[in-house]
Amino acid sequence: MQAGNHWTSGVLPASLRAEATRAMLSSVHLPWSLDLPDQAAHDCQLAWHDLGGCSLVECRSAPLSGHRGPADIRRTEGDHVGMLLVLSGEEYVRQGETAARLGAGDMLLWDGARPIRFEVARPLHKVTLIIPRDRLGRRATGLRGALPLESRSGLGALAAGHLAALTRIASDIPPGHAPLAADIVVDLLGRLVEPGPATAQSGDLLPRMLSHVEAHLEDHGLTPSHTAARFGVSVRYLHMLFSATGTTFSAHVRSRRLAAMRRDLADPRLAGRSVTEIAFAWGFADAAHASRAFSAAYGVSPSRWRALRLPS
Repeated sequence: MQAGNHWTSGVLPASLRAEATRAMLSSVHLPWSLDLPDQAAHDCQLAWHDLGGCSLVECRSAPLSGHRGPADIRRTEGDHVGMLLVLSGEEYVRQGETAARLGAGDMLLWDGARPIRFEVARPLHKVTLIIPRDRLGRRATGLRGALPLESRSGLGALAAGHLAALTRIASDIPPGHAPLAADIVVDLLGRLVEPGPATAQSGDLLPRMLSHVEAHLEDHGLTPSHTAARFGVSVRYLHMLFSATGTTFSAHVRSRRLAAMRRDLADPRLAGRSVTEIAFAWGFADAAHASRAFSAAYGVSPSRWRALRLPS
């Protein structure tokens, strides 16, 4: 019946499938009450993965309906929200004042602490990231029921793409990297639920960050955490933005500082300043480290570079 993190009702006798589906869905997802007759030959397949405290649950199901009522909520361990993406099929969800008809590509955030009802109208393939509420912090405080999420443009499309990709690669993610895999989606979700300052929402956020780096290369406090705070984003979101450039934030800062250092070493007007003074002026805290980084980047030591560029 069960192999690793995968389960299917199809290998069971038809008379046991409904009971087994109820038990498995409540075990690997959250507790649910399903409207399935005891003898129903229901078809259901589940795959689940732990991603550093979040749970990724992929579900393929024949039509059915169900709900989470007060009794189901009371027997749930912990407080969670669910980020649901329909991959194919159709599902109706009602929670609070929200009633949503979800088709392929649609995404919804639902509250695990409130009653909710669903109906699978056509054979369904979906993925749900179950997130401890405290991972969203204050961004989840305004959640009062189901919330449809934009999934076809902007950050919503990026979040949906990551969530869909996780269904394909989750089993291959090393355990040490699993929390980051979930955090990327959680960070994007947080910004969809509670967008940050206008500067952080604009499409030119990365160029703004690059400009900020150029203007503060000499600042020893130019770190990922300080820069992320400056733009109202998380450190992980900052790293995700820089990954699109093929480098990291720290590597970019180091590269720009080395370029500025190389320029100053070749400037005759600065011939009276030592290599160490120039390195410190551009934000390096250790002269030996700056020298090694310079040699690795340019194939020549800072002092040799200066000797080659400045007249005797």
